[in-house]
Amino acid sequence: MKIQSWFKHLMVGGVCAALLAGCGNGAVSNATSSANNAISTAGSIVIQHDMGTTELKQPASHVVALEWSFVDDLLALGITPVGIADDDKPKAMEKLAGKPIEYIPLGKRETPDLEKIAGAAPDLIIADTDRHSKVKDQLDQIAPTIVLNSRKGSYDDSIKDFETIAKAVGKESEAKARLAQHDKMMAAMKKQVEALPEKKVLVGVARKGDFNAHSTTSYAGEVLSDIGFENVVQGSENEPYKEVNLETITAIDPDIIFIATDDSQVITNEWKKLPVWQNLKAVKNHHVYMVDRDIWTRFRGITPAEKIGQSALDYINGKLKSES
Repeated sequence: MKIQSWFKHLMVGGVCAALLAGCGNGAVSNATSSANNAISTAGSIVIQHDMGTTELKQPASHVVALEWSFVDDLLALGITPVGIADDDKPKAMEKLAGKPIEYIPLGKRETPDLEKIAGAAPDLIIADTDRHSKVKDQLDQIAPTIVLNSRKGSYDDSIKDFETIAKAVGKESEAKARLAQHDKMMAAMKKQVEALPEKKVLVGVARKGDFNAHSTTSYAGEVLSDIGFENVVQGSENEPYKEVNLETITAIDPDIIFIATDDSQVITNEWKKLPVWQNLKAVKNHHVYMVDRDIWTRFRGITPAEKIGQSALDYINGKLKSES
């Protein structure tokens, strides 16, 4: 259903007025960072985010998450989202949560179903900067909406997003405790990485026709860098992912390669048949690992970062076997 027709339908049915009554949204156009940007004023909570500011009259409790990292953030704070843009993959959400959870599925992350979002009756919508900026106005008609950088964000961005979400739902003390635990876990992993003789890593997503490296500024790339690995692909804020070919990989010759994929037919299957691939240091030393794409590249939250770091070490130390 087109957004214009959907909105007209709500107006005719009298639903929109009821939804708008609880919005209290004070969004402005100047984009700002989401780090530590929620403050309490006159009994309300003002959240600064990537598309301005949004005012909440009280901490949100019925939250819609349009990106998977926001689901992880909420779960880490003891809140199950009322609605999730789950890409029609409930099993992925079960993997993310570590158990079955109840929620309203909202369709694809890229094009969430606005009618279903309205039906979930949220008091807060958390949207992604890259995917949802163009529908921010429509989302605001349903409930107060904050926009955070997840899909193209770094690990550091994910921490800042977690802190902002915690303030929006009134869970700041819980977030502080969880981050202290997280920092302790990551520090322990860093000590293990320091003891490794080789630390140069390449991590990326393999598809049928290309290989996208997750650079130093990507989520997974920065997680690995944070615990002491050296990512061989440099990135920028605007270019966290870089397409690389076998020639490029041969030139940088990493010590360790992590390949995230959920496809059976990928370009690396063809590369493995070539002598140049067999001569790579990582291949000769048996340090090429096929890893879970959901955990390594899609979930992008506090708990997935811990899982990435620990699984990387477990693969290298032989405690975990590669998926192929």
